[in-house]
Amino acid sequence: MRRRETTIALLFLAPAFAALAVFLFYPIVQTAIYSLFDLQYTTRWRQAAFVGLDNYRQVLSSRAFWGAMGFTLLFTAAAVALEFVLGLAMALATFWVAPPLRGVLRAIIVVPWAIPPIIQASMWRWLFNTDVGLMAALAVGLGLAERPPLFLADPRLAVLSVILAYVWRGSAITAIFLMGGLAMVPQHLLDAAKVDGARAWMRLRRITLPLILPTILVVLLFRTLDALRVFDIVYGLTGGGPGTTTETLSSFAYKFYFTFVQFGRGSAYALVIYGMVLALSLAYVRRILPHLRFR
Repeated sequence: MRRRETTIALLFLAPAFAALAVFLFYPIVQTAIYSLFDLQYTTRWRQAAFVGLDNYRQVLSSRAFWGAMGFTLLFTAAAVALEFVLGLAMALATFWVAPPLRGVLRAIIVVPWAIPPIIQASMWRWLFNTDVGLMAALAVGLGLAERPPLFLADPRLAVLSVILAYVWRGSAITAIFLMGGLAMVPQHLLDAAKVDGARAWMRLRRITLPLILPTILVVLLFRTLDALRVFDIVYGLTGGGPGTTTETLSSFAYKFYFTFVQFGRGSAYALVIYGMVLALSLAYVRRILPHLRFR
């Protein structure tokens, strides 16, 4: 009976494994092959010159690559930190409000995540528009600026604008994850701490946060990986500009593929990003495993 159940389980898993092999593992192997050849305006690697690790050498010696790397790391650190703080605040708010309002508040929180990123980029472009944008009007109305700021043309403001647009969406999914973790916190522990005189901050720091630590680590893992690979919101909002100020690793690899049509160099960029994400994933997983129970 056990052998039969194992066979049936493998048959059910076979379509998923086949889909992963075709749509995930095959592109990774193909990209690795392309990165070893000099491919310009063609993907026929069998007829191209083999250059070995030369594409990687050029990638790692490129100032543009390190500039994109610096912005990506800055963007990831700032965005993930803000997402976590805002997401935790929103998740806690859904448990503090009156029960009839919880469903409404949770539905509102989900809305930013439900909107496609490229649509969000278009929305934020209008909000940051110097002539008719809401952000420019608010900056002038609140006395923060004498003239409507050039949010997407000024390098510093462009960085802040991209982070704000990304955090608006990312904090929603962060809150959704954390709501699941908060729902598993035993209420009797919080009630006992309240009876003992523990204030709200003490209950949060001593009981709630330690109990939802595995959820927090999973959230940070997913949000960090997503931020490192960010492309759509940045490309749709600034296109990597002004200049290369908001150029991310993913948008830089995209340009080598589809603008410069250098498939070998672009593949090397893509695999460098893949290596970074893989290394960070393994570090997070090692940190998470001690907090997980498999039985």
